[in-house]
Amino acid sequence: MAEKQTTQPENCGLSRRDFLKMSAVVGGTAAFVGSLPQVKKAMAAQTAQSSYPLANPENVLYSICLNCHNACTIKAHILDGTLVKIDGNPYSPQNLQPHIAESTSPAEAAHADAPVCPKGQAGVQIAYDPYRIRKVLKRAGKRGENKWVTIEWDQFIDEVVNGGDLFGEGHVDGFKDVWKLRDPDLSKELGADAAAVASGDMTLDEFKSKHAAHLDLLIDPDHPDLGPVNNQFVFQGGRVEHGRKEFIKRWVYSSF
Repeated sequence: MAEKQTTQPENCGLSRRDFLKMSAVVGGTAAFVGSLPQVKKAMAAQTAQSSYPLANPENVLYSICLNCHNACTIKAHILDGTLVKIDGNPYSPQNLQPHIAESTSPAEAAHADAPVCPKGQAGVQIAYDPYRIRKVLKRAGKRGENKWVTIEWDQFIDEVVNGGDLFGEGHVDGFKDVWKLRDPDLSKELGADAAAVASGDMTLDEFKSKHAAHLDLLIDPDHPDLGPVNNQFVFQGGRVEHGRKEFIKRWVYSSF
């Protein structure tokens, strides 16, 4: 079987091997030059001369992406009050290496976009998803019937705090009924004595006699180790990202 031969084009002094070598050199040089700060600045200046409204500093907001646990910094492009595009934050080494200097003005930085993953870019879709729940939904039927009505935030807060006959099924306690023990010193004393009962250093009768005026604050006076009624409050989050959980911890830990 005859060997295949590559015929050099007429009047072409560049072999295929030399072409590949030069391509690698040129590509590497372009990548290196493109990483230089002064080149980035020049490229940004070129872009600034063109008409691209998303590169106007007044149309840029910097934020954090919470679509995964990395919490990447992002650069959101706003047009006529609408989020239209999400890029990475060029100030952050998390998105760009080397990143632009913190001293770079917002006007200059508006022309420098950094990478962000597809999940981050999908933030536009998430923000305007027609199925996104943006109002308070209240059950309007029996459990499982999937019947809902929208209510105002003031009504929601009032019902959650004060309780009442919320669903036509009888009284439902509000958070004010659960947050019964509010004295920090009394809380510590009840906890210490409950531990003493558990260890045998104090009898249950002695505990009840000492705290007769506060037995209504406990879940079960016959089992003081269960603690106060407050312990019946449970915050359960399906997926709480960083930046949100800090608020929740502050509110829950500082109240209950």
